[in-house]
Amino acid sequence: MREKRGITLIALLITIIVLLILAGVSIGMLTGDNGILTKAQVAAEKTNEAKAKEKVQVAVMGSYGEDGKLNYSELKTNLDKVEGIIKSTIPETITEESFDLKVTVDGYNIIIKKNGEVLLEGISAGDSGNENKPTLPSTEDTTPYLPEGATIDKEHSTLDNGLVIKDENNNEWVWIEVPKSIYTNASYNGGAAPTSSEDYVKIESIMQSYASAYRESSYADTFYSTEQHGFANSTEYDNWKNSMLKSVYENGGFYIGRYEVGTDTARFAKSDDLTTPLIQIDKYPYSFVTCRQAQSLAKQLTTGGKQASLMFGIQWDLVMKYIEEKGGKTQAELKSDSSSWGNYKNVTFVVNRGEYITEATTNGLWKLVNNYTKPSLAILLTTGATDRNIVLGIYDLAGNVLEWTLERNITTDASCANRGGSCYDVSDYPAASHYFYNTSISGLGVGFRPVLW
Repeated sequence: MREKRGITLIALLITIIVLLILAGVSIGMLTGDNGILTKAQVAAEKTNEAKAKEKVQVAVMGSYGEDGKLNYSELKTNLDKVEGIIKSTIPETITEESFDLKVTVDGYNIIIKKNGEVLLEGISAGDSGNENKPTLPSTEDTTPYLPEGATIDKEHSTLDNGLVIKDENNNEWVWIEVPKSIYTNASYNGGAAPTSSEDYVKIESIMQSYASAYRESSYADTFYSTEQHGFANSTEYDNWKNSMLKSVYENGGFYIGRYEVGTDTARFAKSDDLTTPLIQIDKYPYSFVTCRQAQSLAKQLTTGGKQASLMFGIQWDLVMKYIEEKGGKTQAELKSDSSSWGNYKNVTFVVNRGEYITEATTNGLWKLVNNYTKPSLAILLTTGATDRNIVLGIYDLAGNVLEWTLERNITTDASCANRGGSCYDVSDYPAASHYFYNTSISGLGVGFRPVLW
């Protein structure tokens, strides 16, 4: 027996440990941020991006005339022939005003500059690489854009669960789809599609027809006075609206603030300083502002080459239609009773985070949430305080604070419409509901939410 040789238990354990270490090292080399597989995926992504960009570059290069200038008619023809291009991203007629022209090829957004330069969206001329460039999902019906400096929320990165982006100022936005196919749908267009992206009357009419379930005949997106929103006259107001209509038509949607606009410091009076507006979680709702002040503050949220503004009424209606179409909420939950997902004084639910306030008689009444169950009382919450009140990535569309818009009640003078109900209302003021105040009104329960186009 002394001559028999075998492995001891200690040697066996050491061998197993060494093998586990080697396995761990091998797995680490394959995966992780700098792993072989990850680098291979990045390389594949870069290759696909380069191929998409090259397809457009070839089309552009073949569109120069003998005079050395881009021939827009030839460019239209050549882009139509590009394999993998979404045809709806190509204008029906390319003119000088079409630039910077954005087309989508194989899922990548490609920018064509007026001088013929071709860039991947989000990449400036002269950039050496785009390792951190996110890829936006898109379809024939909607082509979301990424403002310069913005990133995509990894948990909400698809069109099915609400596409969420964070801009360069850490404000968060959610993409609202307005399908491009509605303009050619006889059910909405009355038998004739818009002639171009500047056929504003037709575009607005089709949008109204598409979202008709959420409209009210006594409200309209029209100008009455400068005191409403700060526009000097009806021409300036209409130009602003037309800019929005054109963008939504061409891109198949727009962005809405993920949260009601908030501040770092709570406001308790109209005379309080107007601080920086924020679209972030756990902020105090930006209250005690008139509609005109809200529009001025909303414009400060402009970012990455895109315009921020209060919503027009049609945009609020389109948000409701989007939520319905995506199955986020039923039409009844949007326009009849939003008590199951809104903050109203007659409902109770658990608050996950942030702070709450029961009245505003003096400063300092906000209280930290600590396993707080909201009673059936008027309780105002900080932004995004409960996951109960989220739909498709958007918080607090129902209740909490009334939200100013650029809409007005056409049966009254000097009125501004707000939407969605507030914590001071019962739930028969659902998410789609209209309300209106005089232009001089402000209060704790009245705030706003911007859009970006």
